[in-house]
Amino acid sequence: MTPSTGTRDHARVLRVLLVDASPFVLQGIQEILAKNPQVRVVGTARTTDDALVAVRTSRPTVVVSEVQVGRASGIDLCRTIRESYPQISVLFFTHCDEQHLLRSAILAGAQGYLLKKASAETVVRGIEIVSEGLAIMDPQLTPQIIAWVREQGQGRHVRRLYDCSAEEIRVLALMSAGRTNQEIAHRLKIPLGKLSTRLRALYKRLNISRRSEVAKYYAEWRKENHQTGDEF
Repeated sequence: MTPSTGTRDHARVLRVLLVDASPFVLQGIQEILAKNPQVRVVGTARTTDDALVAVRTSRPTVVVSEVQVGRASGIDLCRTIRESYPQISVLFFTHCDEQHLLRSAILAGAQGYLLKKASAETVVRGIEIVSEGLAIMDPQLTPQIIAWVREQGQGRHVRRLYDCSAEEIRVLALMSAGRTNQEIAHRLKIPLGKLSTRLRALYKRLNISRRSEVAKYYAEWRKENHQTGDEF
């Protein structure tokens, strides 16, 4: 297939490999992409083994794959492709909208994740976007991405709390209980200035700046450690 004439004569033709266990799906995607002169399907595969062979022989720009390819994992396929051929982009085109699969796909290196209800124009645009090293996600999955980012952010703070000493955890507990710096210094029998120095270092390590954040992440720590009572 040759590029169309006109202003896009010199545009790059995107080489696409399609991976799906269903021959009907493969045919449908091919028919969609055939309408775009800037996209060329260089191969199809119905198994992950065949897909890896096709990657080596046809050298696609983009691999468009189902998350589950028969009994095999399209996510494992993605990870192998991205590790062995980092210049090749992977776009998942799937029925699966489960959160854990979306997360696994992102961690495996996929740049795109579209559901099969997406329009033909969206699919073509998705291929163009990931070929440029950018990312595209189905709008329906945006809330899942936001929730994951928030969870990851909270998790980092909780993991940092595991590195705190027992005395530092006690300081955080007292702060969460609403004790003033003077009350905490008195309870710990240390000078107020020394406590202030410790707090500055602790805030920096935990990457927090307000007492309200201390309370939030100390509560997360208690939850993770199954702490039900306060011992000051």
